[in-house]
Amino acid sequence: MKIVSLSVPKDRGLRTPNDDTVLVMPGVLAVFDGATAPQKARPIASTGRLASQGAAMAIAKLAVTQDLIAMPAQDVFAAISARIHAVSTRENLEGKPSTTMSMAVIGADEIRFLAVGDSGIRVNGAQIIRREKPIDDVSTDNRLAVHRVLSQRHADPDEVERLTRFVVFEGFDEAVGTGALQKQEAATIRDDLIEQYRGLTDPDALCRFLAKGIRQQYHFANRTDHPMGFSTLNGDTTSMAEIIDRKLARSDVRTLEIFTDGYFLEPQHVSLEAWEDAFALTEKEDFHKLHRFANVKGSTTREFADDRSVIVAEGVDQAGVFEAGA
Repeated sequence: MKIVSLSVPKDRGLRTPNDDTVLVMPGVLAVFDGATAPQKARPIASTGRLASQGAAMAIAKLAVTQDLIAMPAQDVFAAISARIHAVSTRENLEGKPSTTMSMAVIGADEIRFLAVGDSGIRVNGAQIIRREKPIDDVSTDNRLAVHRVLSQRHADPDEVERLTRFVVFEGFDEAVGTGALQKQEAATIRDDLIEQYRGLTDPDALCRFLAKGIRQQYHFANRTDHPMGFSTLNGDTTSMAEIIDRKLARSDVRTLEIFTDGYFLEPQHVSLEAWEDAFALTEKEDFHKLHRFANVKGSTTREFADDRSVIVAEGVDQAGVFEAGA
């Protein structure tokens, strides 16, 4: 089997570490995308990086002590959550550090795919295994509306993006309080989003989310009683409602590509170069991520919109090579 991987931080100058973590070991291919949050001055890695690294280390330990092909999903997640909880407690972190996971466990006769969050897996260059969450759609449409308002006020695109990220992350209450948005501007955006997402959730819940921003999104994590709830790995019990756990015969799988959501477009061909070419296309066509590749964040002259990581494996169907437990 041929395996190549790439992980690139959002910082174009490579000054800031990646919040993604890539794991490649016998029988296991996985990517973990730690949730990015503005970092206060402190001598530790970001909360997202701590979460993704903790999850990767938990899986690495399980891979050498357990049968990951057969291990119940809830037990896998429990081990990860215990590791993340321990890190969070040790570092006295604010909120709940969280991460996604997409993993392929390669056995002699079958491959198990286990995924939490919106990192993805592509099989044989065609079949996508991935689940996205509605709360990100809300945040993306909120960002687009805020960006339209602020772009009329500021000439520098980087400043528009900086302020837009502040508003979406911190919420309308903080944005109005600091003057980043006017009260009426926030009210107009809020009312438009209430109408747009009337079929998803009730207006009061949406208003509370917009008022406090993405920084309070963890309140919806692993909730099965709310339409904006989503499964994640954050130190709590992982909701099984939105996870992916499926198996395919190894003989049916020729190639695997496992990627984080920093890639906004899947390429036509199976190669690391193809993924990077697709990424370059998204940067050229929609640099600010406002149109075809609309996203919660856009690119700036200093940063890409997000960290990005991908693993590309070819010759997966060659049994007897790179198996779990080998």
